[in-house]
Amino acid sequence: MNPSDNPQHFYDHAQEHLLVISTEDAANIGEVGSSVTSTYAAIREIDTTGFEPAAIFVPTPSKRKGD
Repeated sequence: MNPSDNPQHFYDHAQEHLLVISTEDAANIGEVGSSVTSTYAAIREIDTTGFEPAAIFVPTPSKRKGD
């Protein structure tokens, strides 16, 4: 099992970054991840000819200035 698949590991990692998540939500994160992946795929398929690239609608992880 990948450490990121472990709900307790995910919960602890969130706490390290001052994020609040319940252990129940941490256990369900795998289901959310697959939904997010399919949503991003749909966004990337949008024909944006003449407009901003669809990638601007996909949030990416970033660090704070102080990190």
